[in-house]
Amino acid sequence: MELKFNVANDNGNSEQAILVNGDLYRQPNTYALPEKTSFEDNSEPELLVANLLNELAVDIQSDSITFGGLFFIGRKAIKSKYTAHTMSVDSEKKYESDLPIINTLGNLAGIAVQNAFKAKNELPKEIKLSVDMSTALPVNQWTRETSRKFATRFMNGLHTVIVYVGHKKIRVSIEFDFVKVIPEGTPVLFTLIEDQSGNYRSDDMFDEFNKEYDKKVDGEYFQDKRIKHIDIGDGTTDTPLTIGYDYDRDFVSGIPTGIGHSINKAIELFSSQVADMNISRQQFIDYVKDKEHKFHADAVRLIKQSMRSEVKAVYDHIVDEIKRASFEVDVVCVYGGGSILMREILYPLLKKYCDRDEVQAEILWIPEQYATLMNVEGLNIFLNTVLPQLKEKELAAK
Repeated sequence: MELKFNVANDNGNSEQAILVNGDLYRQPNTYALPEKTSFEDNSEPELLVANLLNELAVDIQSDSITFGGLFFIGRKAIKSKYTAHTMSVDSEKKYESDLPIINTLGNLAGIAVQNAFKAKNELPKEIKLSVDMSTALPVNQWTRETSRKFATRFMNGLHTVIVYVGHKKIRVSIEFDFVKVIPEGTPVLFTLIEDQSGNYRSDDMFDEFNKEYDKKVDGEYFQDKRIKHIDIGDGTTDTPLTIGYDYDRDFVSGIPTGIGHSINKAIELFSSQVADMNISRQQFIDYVKDKEHKFHADAVRLIKQSMRSEVKAVYDHIVDEIKRASFEVDVVCVYGGGSILMREILYPLLKKYCDRDEVQAEILWIPEQYATLMNVEGLNIFLNTVLPQLKEKELAAK
């Protein structure tokens, strides 16, 4: 069976969000290295397809990773007895890491199996998958060279993935026809200004902004604004300055500070104060998100206690950047997974500063339901509107 995927791939340090032909898939961005596949029960493989991405076991062979073999991906990795590997928030560069390659290949192969089964109501022996993909790197890692290097790791040759569905093995051969890597922050401009249909965005994303500033705006309002972005991720905070869809090249910046550093400190406190056990960042985040979990209150208390230095680092950096821009900033836009946890402390600080006479900037704090999907939704708009032209131009030049 042959399949074609158009993929918007946000490879975050904590979560991988992928839009495949418009359908959203989210996985903890982690993998484990098991010695063998899981215990096989008597279930028919066809009954396991619906839950496949929660139990994703794959064998990957690719020249783009250090070593191939058996991997548990995402939620399966967290649940297993094996160590869950994540991206280092301190030192690892995304374009050099194997993790984005491994998890992208594993997830796309699993999604391909699900799509093939849905189309034919049976499991094929082999799938040939071709992919066009947009993805991004942190702004403090993105250059023309690093973006080319990252794209080449996907496009260089064929990747083979064996997907285990019970006792059946489905071979998925993945070939990336075209990959474009852009700086994180660029996709957000598309999400902020446009909806997925190419119209000006006009949903509830701007409700709080409209109430705070007594306005009634849609995406068009931000089209020509000088926007200082604060994309608070797990390991980095990207803070570019944009005008419409363009970067101010003198202010393409970021700092190696994110909520992951706070989570690491909170986990240490959790292990010493609450429960003496080893937990991953993803597990701790689950405690924070799940209000019914028995560790929720402790996790929230400890993360707030641990994030003070990261909040101060972000705030100080933004103040310095706005001063360096001679206060020529119209809107400060805050989003990313870290914005949800940091809001209670960071918002009042930023609001007070932005209200000062010499600053006079508005704050657009992206609501929680959109905060973590700004990049992937923007990548999808880019994928559908800009990438086809870039692909055609590149092919014509060859």
